[in-house]
Amino acid sequence: MLVVLLTTLMPLSVSAADFPANPVTKTGYTLDFQEEFNNTTLDTNKWLPYYLPHWTTPADRELGAKARYTIANGSLQERIDADTPAWNPTYDSTVKISSIQTYEKDYWHKFNGSMPNNHHEADFNGYSTMYGYFEMRAKNANVGGGGHQAWWMVGTQDTSSASANSEIDIVETFFSKPNTWRINGYGWGDPTFLDHWEGFEDPVPYGDQSSEYHIYGMEWSPTQLKFYYDNVLYKTINDAPNMPMGMILGIYTDAGSGVHNNVWPKTWSVDYIRVWKPNGGYPTPYYRIKNHQTGLYMHTDNLTGKIEYGNVPATDLGSQWSKETTEGYTRYKNRLTGQYMHIENLTGNVQYGTVPATYWSSQWTEDAVSGYTRIKNRWNSTFMHTEDNTGYVQYGSVPTTYWTSQWTFEPVS
Repeated sequence: MLVVLLTTLMPLSVSAADFPANPVTKTGYTLDFQEEFNNTTLDTNKWLPYYLPHWTTPADRELGAKARYTIANGSLQERIDADTPAWNPTYDSTVKISSIQTYEKDYWHKFNGSMPNNHHEADFNGYSTMYGYFEMRAKNANVGGGGHQAWWMVGTQDTSSASANSEIDIVETFFSKPNTWRINGYGWGDPTFLDHWEGFEDPVPYGDQSSEYHIYGMEWSPTQLKFYYDNVLYKTINDAPNMPMGMILGIYTDAGSGVHNNVWPKTWSVDYIRVWKPNGGYPTPYYRIKNHQTGLYMHTDNLTGKIEYGNVPATDLGSQWSKETTEGYTRYKNRLTGQYMHIENLTGNVQYGTVPATYWSSQWTEDAVSGYTRIKNRWNSTFMHTEDNTGYVQYGSVPTTYWTSQWTFEPVS
């Protein structure tokens, strides 16, 4: 009787409870990217096994920037060993990294403004995309001390030396805080996303992340980032990048997450990474385009064929624009007319009309400057501006510092 009573009242000793893997199919979505890590070697069509190698010397590329990992039993284990060298000692001190990424280009992710692009690296695009449901099943490191593991994304739209590309840290969790989940977003000069770091570092609802596998999800729509822990909504950021992004997956010590202890190796395990796209896509986001100098908005209300600027209400459809990507450039479509900005007739004013998507006169790039955007035409490399105060949007060669050529994109709620 006593034995029965003790068995009933005393807590049972149970092993760590992994959260089970989700099905590959997701209702209402189509699978767009799948990495199950079921082979014994890394799929180098999807992943580059180096960390931002263009910032390193060629020697450091093969030492500190080259990933250390194993793939076994259906999971990837990235590790930092006691003899792992710093990845970029000249510009990132003693930071040690083991990381793989789905995208690579010179100047990508310029986190240090004084850092030169050391050498040319071949472009690599194993996977970059915009919007979708991103999911990882992983078990964090169980080593304590300084360091963190991270699954994060960096934008690919700005290929200039400025590299004004947004960042999303889906997971950036410190070894020293094993029961929290750290999430962040930042625009890095992208004027359409956050101009400050915004994120969370709070305890997860349950579970031991460093002894159990759990699922980390993010729904990236045109207007929000929603984060899910084991399929349940956990946190929301009410803003979102609107450019394609590549993924980075890594483990780090001696960075902002602290100095390492002497527990080696430092390892985390990733079971899979998947990305789905919603069937039918997301609702089209619209923007109002506001001039820095005048504080007025582009619109087509008077149907003149030329884009005007004025003080029009936010509900005015003629002042609302959507973005479409063609050949890596942006086309702006007016919500009222369904037509596109262009300079096809070379009138000195930006027009709108029905023009083929392949016409360079209707293709634009967005250059970041001091928290604003300069809109540059692909055909003749001129910028939209309001310099002559005519009431119509013009294009031409104007200095970067002129407020007349600087714009903000305000999402329409």
